[in-house]
Amino acid sequence: MNKLILFPGQGAQYSGMAKDIYENSPEGRTLLDEVFMNVDFDLKSIMFEDDARLNQTEYTQPALFAHSLAVLAATGIKGDIVLGHSLGELPALVHAGVLSVRDGVRIVAKRGELMAGSEGGGMAAVIGMEREALEALCASLSDDTRRIQPANINAPDQIVVSGDRGLIESFTAEAKSHGARKVMPLNVSGAFHSYLMEPAQQAFRDFVSGIEFNAPAIPVIQNVSAKPETDPETIRAQLIDQLTHPVRFVECVEAAVEQGVTEAVEVGPKKVLNGLVRKIDRSIKTSNIDTMEQVKEFNNG
Repeated sequence: MNKLILFPGQGAQYSGMAKDIYENSPEGRTLLDEVFMNVDFDLKSIMFEDDARLNQTEYTQPALFAHSLAVLAATGIKGDIVLGHSLGELPALVHAGVLSVRDGVRIVAKRGELMAGSEGGGMAAVIGMEREALEALCASLSDDTRRIQPANINAPDQIVVSGDRGLIESFTAEAKSHGARKVMPLNVSGAFHSYLMEPAQQAFRDFVSGIEFNAPAIPVIQNVSAKPETDPETIRAQLIDQLTHPVRFVECVEAAVEQGVTEAVEVGPKKVLNGLVRKIDRSIKTSNIDTMEQVKEFNNG
């Protein structure tokens, strides 16, 4: 078991994403058409044209889902184990055989819709602060009514915090005195992976409960447990829990190494996760497949 397939999350999108694959790969086109057919908005135009809606959560998430799966279809690449970052867990579940493409599209569209509709809160990326110090500062600022918490443990020196917007401001003001080099507010519509997602989570749970989850053909390292999962009901429960729990990406990559992973291939737009993996464990060989040119290089290699 040495090849890990990585699926990126929100923030990797760009105008024109997957258009070259659609125009040059019959397999990629078929996959994309299936995705486009199963949403009730013009995702094709949103992805392929210069459309501001691409950066709105309800459209971003299906777009990333579609692009990653189009790359897989165009290359035919198969992983030994899969890992997705946040919404990237959904195309990972499709690749592993847990969900059909159609059900995966339905789930990711509902997830994006619910998360976009969550009001209040914010997020900020924190660079260079020790995790223990960050967690202690979050705890000291939080109380029974307002909280701030780690949301994405992306790399040893990069953690995203999420929660009450006022507390994000307080955290930003105090973080440098606790060791942070930089704190950058993120342009997001809500406090993802925090307690403020609980209303969205309940509606998401109700929706997902009616969809069939199959046993995976290959293990899925999930964000919530940070370990490989093979039980479909555990996978379902953790996909739901993910909305209010942190993405433990560092521990996920470490779990992959424990499973014998030596190579990580990021499929989808850009190569953000490649950079994070290199910060976590430089022994892992990293690569990414995003464009049709990279698809051809992979297929000819």
